[in-house]
Amino acid sequence: MINLPDFTNLEGMTSLPSIKCNMDINNQVLIDFLFPTGIMIPKSVNLYSPIDQIKQVIWREAQKLPLANKLLQEEAYYFSFINISGEKEEVLDESQNLEQLQPLFPYLQLVEKNVDSSPQQILTKKINSLIGRGFQKQESFQAAEISDFKCKMSELCTQISTQRRSQTTMEKFEWRYPLRLRGSDSVPAELTARTENREIVVDIGFNVDGICYKLKVDLDGTPDEAIQRALIKRRNATGVNIEDSDDYILKVIGQEEYIYGNHPLIRFKYVYQCLVKKIAPQFWMVKKSKLPESTPPVPRRPTIVPRSPMSSGNENMLVTEVKSNYRIQLVGIDKVQLPDISKIKLYIGLYHGAEALCKEIETYEMPVMDGSCTVRVDIVFDIKVADLPLAARLCFALYHINTNKREDLSCWVNIPVYDFKERLQRGDRELPMWPHDVLQQPEEHCNPIGGVAVNAVSMDATLLKINFPDFDNKGGSYLIYPPYDKILQCAAENMEPSSSIGSPCMKVSKSHVEQLTQALYQSEQLCEQDKDLIWTFRYEVQQKFPNFLSKVLQSVKWNSYIDVAKITTLLQIWKPLPVDYALEILDYEYPDRNVREFAVKCLDSELSDDDVAQYMLQLVQALKFETHLCCSLAKFLLTRALKNQHLGHKLFWLLRSETHNSTVSTQYSLILQIYLKHNNDHLAVLMKQQDALKKLSALNSLIKECDINDDTKRQNAKTLMQEVLRQPNYMKFLTDLSSPLSPLYKMKDLKIDNCKFMNSKKRPLWLVWSNEDSMGPDIQIIYKNGDDLRQDMLTLQILQVMDNIWQAEGLDFRMNPYMCMATDLQQGMIEVVTSADTMANIQKWYKKTAFDKKALFEWLKSKHQNEESLNTAVDEFTLSCAGYCVATYVLGIGDRHNDNIMMKTSGQMFHIDFGHFLGNFKTKFNVKRERVPFVLTSHFVYVITKGGTNPDNFQKFQTMCEKAYLAVRQKYPLLVSLFMMMLSGGIPQLTSPKDVNYLKETLVPHMTEADARSHFRGKFKEALLGSWKSSVNFFFHMKAK
Repeated sequence: MINLPDFTNLEGMTSLPSIKCNMDINNQVLIDFLFPTGIMIPKSVNLYSPIDQIKQVIWREAQKLPLANKLLQEEAYYFSFINISGEKEEVLDESQNLEQLQPLFPYLQLVEKNVDSSPQQILTKKINSLIGRGFQKQESFQAAEISDFKCKMSELCTQISTQRRSQTTMEKFEWRYPLRLRGSDSVPAELTARTENREIVVDIGFNVDGICYKLKVDLDGTPDEAIQRALIKRRNATGVNIEDSDDYILKVIGQEEYIYGNHPLIRFKYVYQCLVKKIAPQFWMVKKSKLPESTPPVPRRPTIVPRSPMSSGNENMLVTEVKSNYRIQLVGIDKVQLPDISKIKLYIGLYHGAEALCKEIETYEMPVMDGSCTVRVDIVFDIKVADLPLAARLCFALYHINTNKREDLSCWVNIPVYDFKERLQRGDRELPMWPHDVLQQPEEHCNPIGGVAVNAVSMDATLLKINFPDFDNKGGSYLIYPPYDKILQCAAENMEPSSSIGSPCMKVSKSHVEQLTQALYQSEQLCEQDKDLIWTFRYEVQQKFPNFLSKVLQSVKWNSYIDVAKITTLLQIWKPLPVDYALEILDYEYPDRNVREFAVKCLDSELSDDDVAQYMLQLVQALKFETHLCCSLAKFLLTRALKNQHLGHKLFWLLRSETHNSTVSTQYSLILQIYLKHNNDHLAVLMKQQDALKKLSALNSLIKECDINDDTKRQNAKTLMQEVLRQPNYMKFLTDLSSPLSPLYKMKDLKIDNCKFMNSKKRPLWLVWSNEDSMGPDIQIIYKNGDDLRQDMLTLQILQVMDNIWQAEGLDFRMNPYMCMATDLQQGMIEVVTSADTMANIQKWYKKTAFDKKALFEWLKSKHQNEESLNTAVDEFTLSCAGYCVATYVLGIGDRHNDNIMMKTSGQMFHIDFGHFLGNFKTKFNVKRERVPFVLTSHFVYVITKGGTNPDNFQKFQTMCEKAYLAVRQKYPLLVSLFMMMLSGGIPQLTSPKDVNYLKETLVPHMTEADARSHFRGKFKEALLGSWKSSVNFFFHMKAK
């Protein structure tokens, strides 16, 4: 046997060499293959060849060597290797290549498969492979807490699965093909005018013979009524007897979407969108007997996890019985990544969310010797043990003191004061610390927003050693937080006397109401005086201003057990919050368990499944603010996902795309594991998507290696790309695929001749699939590898939210928030908007300069030959231009030029590529490139006025912009909440509450509506007068291409 080197002490992934460094010009690398017989075969193989192909090649070589007769069949073995973390890893997916696996050294060992693996073990391996490497490393949380989470969540999921087994066939069908419904039946007057007595024309085809019929249906009628009309139309046309309408269901042509149930047609989002686009809805009549099987997950027996023995109640002691101040002992610091004689200082704080519970403590300057600081210091905090809230966390930050006495943050770590069983932490602990991330800019010395997982990734992480005292509570008993009934009892015992200040029965004077109203509605951070006022009149807020719960929570003295008991009691009678305000109290400022449970309860009662999908991006981020793994938010997300596969799809990819993030990898991986173990059908779909993405990643890496400096080389690279896509191993994984962007789309075969790559630095792949529905349009997707799509995802989501706000107000601005989904670190997919081109290409088509205002209008005229069609296109442009002018201004979207503003042949314009937002505009020589509030060039005005023939339309356009602005402004709290919840999302331009303050500048919440309208009119005038600046920007951008 060959003794491989010991890799257990390797550090860091990015600093290590890659086997790619040894690749020759033909993409060949020399690998040593070790067989179970002890034979080693050195062989040059292609870095981008799938492992199964490499396995076949070396197997043939092995047959020529000694001891070949001792080998089993090829299928009886798998490869293992040492990964870049220095750990042994199995190759479970042999469609991957070496570039994807990233072995640390050029060694691959063949290992005999364990044929006795149980189905459960096989399932676990599949899931671990799907959700990414490193899942086994769960030391970021205590093993007991992980076991507790698994047990409780498995029980929850099993209950849901068991309930579904007793559902009707259609109820089971709805799990896989959920309805997409609007919030109401109302239709704006403009859209109603397009109908005849609220009737529209639809196309309904029979998939038995492919014949389609046009017929009128009532918008207020149900799908069954539309089916009956179609059957009558078919009988009249063919003489075939009418069949039972109950035997049929409507399926949207080109999509995996079904229209059913006792809902008016106008409630269905698909029908409404068709009405907006002025196209006829298209359906297949599908026999229910031909529907795909929709077998819900089989309930699994809950995992039995041995529970830690709990001490009996009389042995435990309540923390409220402890009279002393809270304290810990600093024992030492090891593995400090600084040279000897360096000076360091440790800051320690007790926090509740971002609020310090007492004064932060700093140590004296400590010298580093041999990477350690030997120190034993008692840290006593200015807060009683009895007053420590349940969500309190200890935050540590280690600073390096430079020679000029400047303090630089080196590393940090946080830990909950109470464990997951609500027991005060006790005993010795070693806390591996997280290195400082340049994106993190803590407001204080500590980083309380940073989460409570410890750094279990790096073997060389700085190690903080502390001791939690037992406060003279000896033996096996614990100091525990008071149970709920004790908290309510405390509140009752300390209730203000009737009619006194702070009492529920207190009569509030008019002047006090005015002061309270002013304090609640101000957008600035609350001062201490305002907090005292709001807390004193908290019952007045509860009765008359319930949406301002967040202000009351900000006014609580969280370092007072009595105040915490009072707010806990008050939550019992608080009215449910609307979604806008419930989301607000899920961000990092509100860690209290009862508060978060109340918020989740509000969301669960208010949000439809489509609404949950709309806000899923923020809800997944909000998991990072939880103190412990098992929480109401995780339960809520898992419950909804298991009852709606579309939600499960979105939840999976939002979690999966961040499993590389070490601070949340354990938490997110555990949720994924629970979901997938209880959803085998979906597991198979997701595994195929992941296999396809791995293939595309390998292909993209290959194309990046190609020289495309001239047309011939570019064509050669395109030919190579298409040849690779034709390989059986690629076609196998890229055929009959559900789109990772949306379960609504099923992709059949790649149209390889239409596939290409784009010329930008990262070589995005432009891919075209035929639709599984032969009558549906092709499905076009851009695959990106090397670009961070998270900011684009957030911006597009906010654009969709704005569109929903406008739609609710009866306004339709033809927004086009195309689909975008990150699937891994700097990887993802983007929907291709068809029949569209960039403003730059349109200007090139016109063969004039970027200053010629006629280009866009002339292009539209070339696409619309008759007057009516042209008028419709101008209307589309005007509406969409109004929507995007307001949206880009409010969100501070920068880097706007004629290559990231596009227009469809229908006239609809839209923006793409959102790399700069919240006022982070590009600069050159310290001068902002964007010198106008939003882009409104003479080109746009020329289209809006129909080539100058309809100047009155521009005034209508301005009125549209003002309506759009004021409607969005009313939802200022919602927009702020959505951005605040993303502060932990790793987006470089969104790391601090100060970044979110940009929305205050654009939406001016402190102004009256009249003043806000005047404010926007000033910005509109500024954009119009400065339109020449945008034209200059367009000109130089075209010159630079």
